[in-house]
Amino acid sequence: MQSDSGSFLDTLLFTFPLWLVGLVLVAACLLALQAGKLLHIRASRRGTETPDAGKSDADGYIIAAIFALLAFLTGLTFSIALDRFDTRRGLVAEEANAISTAYLRASLFDEPHRAQLQTLLHTYARSRIAPEGLWNKQMDAKVENARALRDRLWDATHAAVYPVRETELASYFVEAMNETLNVGIRRELAGRAHVPTRILNILLLYLVAASVVLGYLVAEESRGRRQAAMILVALFAVSMLLILDIDRPHSGTVNVPQRALEELIAMLDRDAARRNAAPITRTPR
Repeated sequence: MQSDSGSFLDTLLFTFPLWLVGLVLVAACLLALQAGKLLHIRASRRGTETPDAGKSDADGYIIAAIFALLAFLTGLTFSIALDRFDTRRGLVAEEANAISTAYLRASLFDEPHRAQLQTLLHTYARSRIAPEGLWNKQMDAKVENARALRDRLWDATHAAVYPVRETELASYFVEAMNETLNVGIRRELAGRAHVPTRILNILLLYLVAASVVLGYLVAEESRGRRQAAMILVALFAVSMLLILDIDRPHSGTVNVPQRALEELIAMLDRDAARRNAAPITRTPR
């Protein structure tokens, strides 16, 4: 996954491992909390912070308003990330179904087109298991390999269909192959799509600013309340980390299930073993 801009925040959110991003987020929030406390101490020394009987209630309203808005923004961003995750998960099943359909229809051709098409589809299915890890040159190479296999599949389709281009078999198989190739492209595009970085950057900056305000307002509170404030900002940081985890289709702990493709590959392996064990013999006419 690559960000659409080159800022430091984009590099942090989309390039570094998630565990490191989590440490940075929690540390940034806790440091912001302490910064707010130091600002309060400095204001008290200058005499700009005066005691007020209604100050505690006003502080509570301010904290509630700030973190209510933060919770709303976090929930909205989580919804966007989850929607993209569901899209990627659905495309896995859709691609497995498309490859299976093309594989079955390829069995209707005569040799050598049948074996060539089914072998290519088998290889292509193996390449469609989503790799894990950060988006890097190795990931780009795997995507390029899938694109090369799609070109070979289309060339093999042309060679198999051309002699029977006026039959229904040609129409049915071209339709199945088109769906296989198209859903593969859609899946790759969905893998690169993520929550806009500007939204994540603003959410992160808002979280840090809210932590500063919270630290300022609870500076004179008891130790227990200050610790509760630390836990609160840490929980929001973890929530943002969960959003990033869901939004990274190629890394993290929340990965798109590949069960549909894995079951398809197992079926194709069994079919290939059966065909190799019992080769088709042609009877002379």
